[in-house]
Amino acid sequence: MRSKALALLACCLFLSVTLTGCATTQLPLADPGPVSGSRDATRYQVKIPTHDGQMLAATVYQPALAAGDSAPLIIATHGYGGFRAKRPFSIYGKTMITGQAAIAAWRAGYWVVFYDQRGFGGSDDRVHMMARDKEVRDVSSVIDWSLAHLPGISTLPDGAAAIGMIGESYGAGAQILASFHEPRLQALVPVAGWHDLADAMAPNGHVRTSWGGALATVPPVTSGFSTQTLSRPWRSMFSGTMNHEVRRELNARSPASWCGNGHSPQADVLLVQGFRDSLMTMDQALDNRQCFLDAGRDARLLAIQGGHILPWPVQRWSGKPLFNTDRDINCNGEAQRLEQVILSWWDEKLRGEEREVPPLCIALDYDDAITPENFPESVQRFPVAREQVHIPIAGLFEGFMVPFDAGYDVFRGLWSNADRRFLTPSGGLGRPRFIPLYVVERDDELLLGTPEINLMLAGTASVRSTRVFVGIGVQHANQRRIRVASEQLTPLPRKGRYQQALTPVATPLQAGDRVGLIVYGFNWQYAFNPSFWWSRAHFNGEVALPLIRDDR
Repeated sequence: MRSKALALLACCLFLSVTLTGCATTQLPLADPGPVSGSRDATRYQVKIPTHDGQMLAATVYQPALAAGDSAPLIIATHGYGGFRAKRPFSIYGKTMITGQAAIAAWRAGYWVVFYDQRGFGGSDDRVHMMARDKEVRDVSSVIDWSLAHLPGISTLPDGAAAIGMIGESYGAGAQILASFHEPRLQALVPVAGWHDLADAMAPNGHVRTSWGGALATVPPVTSGFSTQTLSRPWRSMFSGTMNHEVRRELNARSPASWCGNGHSPQADVLLVQGFRDSLMTMDQALDNRQCFLDAGRDARLLAIQGGHILPWPVQRWSGKPLFNTDRDINCNGEAQRLEQVILSWWDEKLRGEEREVPPLCIALDYDDAITPENFPESVQRFPVAREQVHIPIAGLFEGFMVPFDAGYDVFRGLWSNADRRFLTPSGGLGRPRFIPLYVVERDDELLLGTPEINLMLAGTASVRSTRVFVGIGVQHANQRRIRVASEQLTPLPRKGRYQQALTPVATPLQAGDRVGLIVYGFNWQYAFNPSFWWSRAHFNGEVALPLIRDDR
């Protein structure tokens, strides 16, 4: 009796291993073409071998299929420090757009393979920071395994397998880079990806140290402290500047190193990027979009608000720490869940359904969006007379001033004829300096596009100790507080002339609002690398503001 029980237990264990797919050798090779018999919707865990002998942990979501059916395949992967959605009710499945869209696709009849990138979750090896022969080539390994072991993957009219992909941040980089050498990818959805990783991490060579601190602490824990950010030369970034070796390494892990150098992406792409993203900013998506368009591919952009957002009080609270995308977007006159818009993209590209996703959809805020033909490029230029700001304290306590500003607005609002359009804001010493340039005249004006600066920065300290952070400030009518448009600031890390574009912004305006240049001597987005030598910075020149009319 006891031997029979042991045999039954062994049999159950064997069936459990086979069902969950703990070893690829126990999954049979799939016959090409539609499935021969019906299959229920289910999921199981597998290990996928890579070209260099490592194993990637993955969850396969099998759709419900009737005999003779086939279904497209979606490959999903996570961001830096993340992990796959092992089940629909999970952190990734419920709170991250990659998981939400992947689960929505599975429920809509798609195959989904959601894998842990090497070094993270249950996958082998260490983190190689998106090396071409490691993480990027792993995308091809996942495709190889999927086509070999999953039955009933549908094909396109040209006979190619119908394969899409999604991933945010680190996962966005994997699919964009893979598309340069992997022709089997058809419809990408990179969420908050990069074009030039060096410029994203360190605009003007100045590291976004608050993000550097976040990326250097949380992800190593999830990868068993196996990331390159803990070793030389990567540790040099903790000094606040990026050395040439790291810049070269990050550029090599970027689409910028391929685009325009005789290489072209081979997939169509739906880019999803946020104006408030303070790490992978909107210009990164615009450059990627141009790369795909230059290659003759279909490249569309959902310009949302969210993305990589630092916790309050560094940035306005967005619902989740570090990464949060918009729940809805209004692209066709009505609000739609973001994952449903993504699903419509795959339905069009992988199932041949009617086109619904516009070439360009721009969220002006979390409730309103427009669909222009092109990203706005017009600007209006305004002179900036000689101004000054004290470094490093101007802006240091700005977060603590919010209640004061709100109270001031209430007190001044007791006067019915109060007009605050012409108040001179304090700033330059303890608070950031605001130089108003334009007073909005109509309620249908938008601050939308890419601002530009032509500024000369000087000061009383040395060349490298004169450091400020600039953006576009908006003071709404009858409010004292000045907000940074889309929360985007660009460092000017040393004395000299700066003729450059700033980060794209999107802000609806109303009559009476004032728009201008805002200059910080300290900002928490760059918390560990302001100038710590007390001095004054002087600047003058010209600012170009992207002011347009809403023609809807």
